[in-house]
Amino acid sequence: MKLYKTDALVLRNLNRGDTDQLLVLFSLEYGKLKVIAHGSRKITSRKRGAVQPLTLTRFLIHRGRYLDSVRQCEELESFPELFLRMDRICYASYAVELVENSTVEGEANQILFAALVEALRQLGKGDPEIVARAFALKLITLTGYKPLLDLCAKCRKDLTGKALAFSPSAGGFLCADCAREKSEDQMVKCHRGTLETIKLMLAWELSKLGQLRVDAKIRGELYFVLKLHLEYHLGYRCATEMLIEKLKYRNNRYGLKL
Repeated sequence: MKLYKTDALVLRNLNRGDTDQLLVLFSLEYGKLKVIAHGSRKITSRKRGAVQPLTLTRFLIHRGRYLDSVRQCEELESFPELFLRMDRICYASYAVELVENSTVEGEANQILFAALVEALRQLGKGDPEIVARAFALKLITLTGYKPLLDLCAKCRKDLTGKALAFSPSAGGFLCADCAREKSEDQMVKCHRGTLETIKLMLAWELSKLGQLRVDAKIRGELYFVLKLHLEYHLGYRCATEMLIEKLKYRNNRYGLKL
Protein backbone atom coordinates (compact mmCIF):
# COMPACT_ATOMS: atom_id res chain seq x y z
CA MET A 1 0.00 0.00 0.00
CA LYS A 2 1.19 3.51 -0.83
CA LEU A 3 -0.49 5.07 2.22
CA TYR A 4 -0.40 3.93 5.83
CA LYS A 5 -1.59 5.32 9.17
CA THR A 6 0.25 5.22 12.46
CA ASP A 7 0.27 6.90 15.86
CA ALA A 8 3.77 8.12 16.66
CA LEU A 9 5.78 10.26 19.04
CA VAL A 10 7.94 12.88 17.41
CA LEU A 11 11.42 12.29 18.83
CA ARG A 12 13.22 14.93 16.81
CA ASN A 13 12.79 17.22 13.81
CA LEU A 14 15.46 18.61 11.50
CA ASN A 15 15.02 21.51 9.10
CA ARG A 16 15.33 20.66 5.41
CA GLY A 17 15.38 23.48 2.90
CA ASP A 18 13.24 26.56 3.53
CA THR A 19 9.96 24.90 4.47
CA ASP A 20 10.41 21.16 5.06
CA GLN A 21 11.38 19.07 8.10
CA LEU A 22 12.82 15.58 8.48
CA LEU A 23 11.06 13.85 11.38
CA VAL A 24 12.38 11.05 13.55
CA LEU A 25 9.32 9.20 14.86
CA PHE A 26 8.73 6.31 17.23
CA SER A 27 5.49 4.70 16.13
CA LEU A 28 3.19 2.13 17.64
CA GLU A 29 2.99 -0.15 14.60
CA TYR A 30 6.33 0.42 12.84
CA GLY A 31 8.87 1.40 15.49
CA LYS A 32 11.40 4.10 14.60
CA LEU A 33 10.77 5.91 11.31
CA LYS A 34 12.28 8.80 9.39
CA VAL A 35 9.83 10.75 7.25
CA ILE A 36 9.76 14.11 5.49
CA ALA A 37 7.06 16.67 6.32
CA HIS A 38 6.82 18.99 3.32
CA GLY A 39 5.88 22.57 4.10
CA SER A 40 5.65 22.00 7.87
CA ARG A 41 7.79 25.06 8.68
CA LYS A 42 5.37 27.44 7.00
CA ILE A 43 3.47 29.60 9.48
CA THR A 44 0.21 28.68 7.74
CA SER A 45 0.91 24.92 7.68
CA ARG A 46 -1.65 22.67 9.37
CA LYS A 47 1.15 20.24 10.12
CA ARG A 48 3.20 22.74 12.12
CA GLY A 49 1.98 21.97 15.65
CA ALA A 50 1.69 18.22 15.13
CA VAL A 51 5.32 17.69 14.09
CA GLN A 52 7.00 19.29 17.11
CA PRO A 53 9.24 17.11 19.32
CA LEU A 54 7.52 15.47 22.31
CA THR A 55 4.16 15.39 20.52
CA LEU A 56 1.98 12.31 20.07
CA THR A 57 0.50 12.53 16.58
CA ARG A 58 -1.64 10.45 14.23
CA PHE A 59 0.06 10.38 10.83
CA LEU A 60 -1.09 9.47 7.33
CA ILE A 61 2.16 8.68 5.50
CA HIS A 62 2.91 8.11 1.83
CA ARG A 63 5.42 5.35 1.18
CA GLY A 64 8.12 6.78 -1.09
CA ARG A 65 10.88 5.14 -3.07
CA TYR A 66 13.66 6.51 -0.87
CA LEU A 67 11.90 8.41 1.93
CA ASP A 68 8.32 8.34 3.16
CA SER A 69 6.42 11.63 3.43
CA VAL A 70 3.66 12.98 5.67
CA ARG A 71 0.37 13.53 3.85
CA GLN A 72 -1.75 14.42 6.88
CA CYS A 73 -1.20 14.61 10.63
CA GLU A 74 -3.35 15.27 13.68
CA GLU A 75 -2.01 16.11 17.13
CA LEU A 76 -3.28 13.68 19.77
CA GLU A 77 -1.35 14.79 22.86
CA SER A 78 1.25 17.51 23.45
CA PHE A 79 2.18 17.02 27.16
CA PRO A 80 2.01 20.75 28.04
CA GLU A 81 3.08 20.17 31.68
CA LEU A 82 6.57 19.22 30.46
CA PHE A 83 7.23 22.76 29.28
CA LEU A 84 6.44 24.40 32.63
CA ARG A 85 9.72 23.35 34.30
CA MET A 86 13.28 22.96 33.08
CA ASP A 87 13.86 19.63 34.85
CA ARG A 88 10.78 18.09 33.22
CA ILE A 89 11.79 19.04 29.69
CA CYS A 90 15.38 17.90 30.30
CA TYR A 91 14.37 14.45 31.52
CA ALA A 92 11.76 14.13 28.76
CA SER A 93 14.51 14.85 26.23
CA TYR A 94 16.68 12.25 27.99
CA ALA A 95 13.93 9.64 27.58
CA VAL A 96 13.37 10.26 23.86
CA GLU A 97 17.11 10.36 23.16
CA LEU A 98 17.49 6.93 24.76
CA VAL A 99 14.67 5.56 22.60
CA GLU A 100 16.14 7.01 19.41
CA ASN A 101 19.59 5.58 20.11
CA SER A 102 18.52 2.14 21.37
CA THR A 103 16.03 1.16 18.65
CA VAL A 104 16.34 0.05 15.03
CA GLU A 105 14.31 1.55 12.19
CA GLY A 106 11.26 -0.49 11.22
CA GLU A 107 11.19 -2.73 14.31
CA ALA A 108 8.01 -2.23 16.34
CA ASN A 109 8.12 -2.42 20.13
CA GLN A 110 4.61 -1.68 21.35
CA ILE A 111 5.48 -2.16 25.03
CA LEU A 112 8.30 0.38 24.78
CA PHE A 113 6.02 2.77 22.88
CA ALA A 114 3.41 2.57 25.64
CA ALA A 115 6.11 3.02 28.31
CA LEU A 116 7.45 6.14 26.60
CA VAL A 117 4.00 7.72 26.29
CA GLU A 118 3.29 6.97 29.96
CA ALA A 119 6.71 8.31 30.98
CA LEU A 120 6.02 11.63 29.26
CA ARG A 121 2.69 11.87 31.08
CA GLN A 122 4.23 11.07 34.46
CA LEU A 123 7.21 13.39 33.94
CA GLY A 124 4.71 16.23 34.03
CA LYS A 125 3.22 15.05 37.33
CA GLY A 126 5.75 13.30 39.54
CA ASP A 127 9.45 13.50 40.38
CA PRO A 128 10.98 13.83 36.89
CA GLU A 129 14.39 12.42 37.82
CA ILE A 130 12.90 9.26 39.34
CA VAL A 131 10.42 8.79 36.48
CA ALA A 132 13.24 9.16 33.94
CA ARG A 133 15.49 6.67 35.76
CA ALA A 134 12.64 4.17 36.00
CA PHE A 135 11.90 4.56 32.30
CA ALA A 136 15.58 4.02 31.45
CA LEU A 137 15.53 0.78 33.46
CA LYS A 138 12.42 -0.41 31.63
CA LEU A 139 14.03 0.48 28.29
CA ILE A 140 17.17 -1.47 29.23
CA THR A 141 14.99 -4.47 30.09
CA LEU A 142 12.87 -4.27 26.91
CA THR A 143 15.94 -3.98 24.67
CA GLY A 144 17.58 -7.06 26.20
CA TYR A 145 20.19 -5.49 28.48
CA LYS A 146 18.58 -5.98 31.89
CA PRO A 147 21.29 -6.33 34.57
CA LEU A 148 21.39 -9.34 36.88
CA LEU A 149 19.71 -8.27 40.13
CA ASP A 150 19.09 -11.41 42.20
CA LEU A 151 22.54 -13.02 42.14
CA CYS A 152 26.12 -11.81 41.97
CA ALA A 153 26.95 -11.34 38.28
CA LYS A 154 30.34 -13.02 38.77
CA CYS A 155 30.08 -15.87 41.33
CA ARG A 156 26.28 -16.36 40.98
CA LYS A 157 25.79 -16.46 44.75
CA ASP A 158 23.07 -14.57 46.60
CA LEU A 159 23.71 -10.86 47.01
CA THR A 160 24.09 -10.50 50.77
CA GLY A 161 25.31 -7.63 52.89
CA LYS A 162 24.85 -3.90 52.54
CA ALA A 163 27.95 -3.10 50.48
CA LEU A 164 27.71 -4.04 46.79
CA ALA A 165 29.11 -2.88 43.46
CA PHE A 166 27.83 -2.63 39.91
CA SER A 167 29.81 -3.70 36.85
CA PRO A 168 28.33 -3.27 33.33
CA SER A 169 30.90 -5.64 31.80
CA ALA A 170 29.94 -8.36 34.30
CA GLY A 171 26.27 -7.72 33.57
CA GLY A 172 24.98 -6.63 36.94
CA PHE A 173 25.65 -6.30 40.65
CA LEU A 174 28.61 -7.87 42.42
CA CYS A 175 28.86 -9.13 45.97
CA ALA A 176 31.44 -7.51 48.26
CA ASP A 177 33.97 -10.34 47.75
CA CYS A 178 33.82 -10.23 43.94
CA ALA A 179 33.91 -6.44 43.96
CA ARG A 180 37.21 -6.55 45.85
CA GLU A 181 38.66 -9.02 43.35
CA LYS A 182 37.49 -7.17 40.23
CA SER A 183 39.75 -4.30 39.23
CA GLU A 184 38.33 -2.04 36.54
CA ASP A 185 37.54 1.60 35.97
CA GLN A 186 33.91 1.00 34.98
CA MET A 187 32.61 -0.18 38.32
CA VAL A 188 30.64 1.76 40.90
CA LYS A 189 30.32 0.90 44.59
CA CYS A 190 26.78 1.12 45.86
CA HIS A 191 24.51 0.23 48.75
CA ARG A 192 21.81 -2.42 48.94
CA GLY A 193 19.24 0.36 48.97
CA THR A 194 20.15 1.19 45.37
CA LEU A 195 19.61 -2.42 44.28
CA GLU A 196 16.24 -2.57 46.07
CA THR A 197 15.20 0.75 44.51
CA ILE A 198 16.01 -0.59 41.03
CA LYS A 199 13.89 -3.67 41.72
CA LEU A 200 10.96 -1.49 42.79
CA MET A 201 11.30 0.74 39.74
CA LEU A 202 11.13 -2.28 37.46
CA ALA A 203 8.21 -3.85 39.33
CA TRP A 204 6.03 -0.75 39.69
CA GLU A 205 4.02 0.99 37.02
CA LEU A 206 5.36 4.43 36.15
CA SER A 207 2.11 5.95 37.43
CA LYS A 208 2.86 4.65 40.97
CA LEU A 209 6.33 6.13 41.27
CA GLY A 210 4.98 9.18 43.11
CA GLN A 211 4.87 6.94 46.19
CA LEU A 212 8.59 6.16 45.95
CA ARG A 213 10.90 8.23 48.15
CA VAL A 214 14.55 8.16 47.11
CA ASP A 215 17.27 9.96 49.07
CA ALA A 216 20.16 11.90 47.54
CA LYS A 217 22.73 9.12 48.07
CA ILE A 218 20.68 6.52 46.20
CA ARG A 219 19.86 9.04 43.45
CA GLY A 220 23.57 9.57 42.93
CA GLU A 221 24.28 5.84 42.77
CA LEU A 222 21.36 5.30 40.38
CA TYR A 223 22.83 7.95 38.10
CA PHE A 224 26.23 6.22 37.95
CA VAL A 225 24.77 2.70 37.57
CA LEU A 226 22.57 3.73 34.63
CA LYS A 227 25.22 5.94 33.05
CA LEU A 228 27.81 3.12 33.01
CA HIS A 229 25.31 0.48 31.90
CA LEU A 230 23.88 2.55 29.04
CA GLU A 231 27.30 3.68 27.82
CA TYR A 232 28.63 0.12 27.89
CA HIS A 233 25.71 -1.48 26.03
CA LEU A 234 24.60 1.36 23.72
CA GLY A 235 28.14 2.49 22.97
CA TYR A 236 27.59 6.23 23.31
CA ARG A 237 27.28 8.98 25.92
CA CYS A 238 23.80 10.47 26.26
CA ALA A 239 24.05 14.15 25.24
CA THR A 240 21.01 15.16 27.30
CA GLU A 241 22.52 13.54 30.39
CA MET A 242 25.64 15.67 29.91
CA LEU A 243 23.45 18.79 29.66
CA ILE A 244 21.63 17.83 32.86
CA GLU A 245 24.98 17.40 34.63
CA LYS A 246 26.12 20.86 33.53
CA LEU A 247 22.86 22.46 34.66
CA LYS A 248 23.05 20.75 38.04
CA TYR A 249 26.65 21.88 38.50
CA ARG A 250 25.73 25.46 37.62
CA ASN A 251 22.68 25.44 39.86
CA ASN A 252 24.56 23.93 42.81
CA ARG A 253 27.26 26.56 42.38
CA TYR A 254 24.75 29.41 42.55
CA GLY A 255 22.35 27.83 45.03
CA LEU A 256 19.66 27.15 42.46
CA LYS A 257 17.64 24.02 41.71
CA LEU A 258 17.20 22.27 38.36
